[in-house]
Amino acid sequence: MQLYLNETSPFSRVVAATALLSRCSPLSFVWVDPWSTPTNLVNVNPFCLIPTLELEDGTSLTESLCICQYLIETYQPQTLRQVALSDAHQMKHLGTAKTLMEIAFRTAALTRYTDSDNSLIKRGQDGIAAALKQLDQEIDKQGLDSLLTDNLATLYLQVALDYVQFRHTALFDEVNSRNITDFLHRSPFADVLAHISIEILASKPDYGMLLNSFGHGA
Repeated sequence: MQLYLNETSPFSRVVAATALLSRCSPLSFVWVDPWSTPTNLVNVNPFCLIPTLELEDGTSLTESLCICQYLIETYQPQTLRQVALSDAHQMKHLGTAKTLMEIAFRTAALTRYTDSDNSLIKRGQDGIAAALKQLDQEIDKQGLDSLLTDNLATLYLQVALDYVQFRHTALFDEVNSRNITDFLHRSPFADVLAHISIEILASKPDYGMLLNSFGHGA
């Protein structure tokens, strides 16, 4: 299998984390820049989007949530569970986390093509700030443990918050939430995401090396 990904994409990072937690093998990373419309990515995904997972039989899976769900169902990891579709609380957190990731990415990407005072950028920034404040209030009300379940919603939330802190630092710092900081430190996925931090992914590491070192003190 081949996973097409980019080093700064939060969608790629959440799939890479799922692959490691699933001990998915054989798998190789194919590092691409989707903005340059590389032929190898277009051949497996006509939308030229990442992440894309090409299976051994040539089937291409797209959209990060679909890929993560496939990997969990296929490999049945012990440390990462599916979200219970009938649990409104879990579904709410998954929806919030994935939307936060999408809005944070879209708002950052828009700055490549338009002025920083664009109304869509301002709308995205307002949404990110409101979501962070709502999350802070929710933790205050329900307690941090309500967000520490080892499921896909929690993984998406941590990756989304990491990305907001990376790309929208001023917005993240403006909320100045001890609750959110505590969540990032206590999340059941803190170790795997430290193993594939944004800084580490910037070096475009080999998946096999990451898998061999994961869980062995590296």
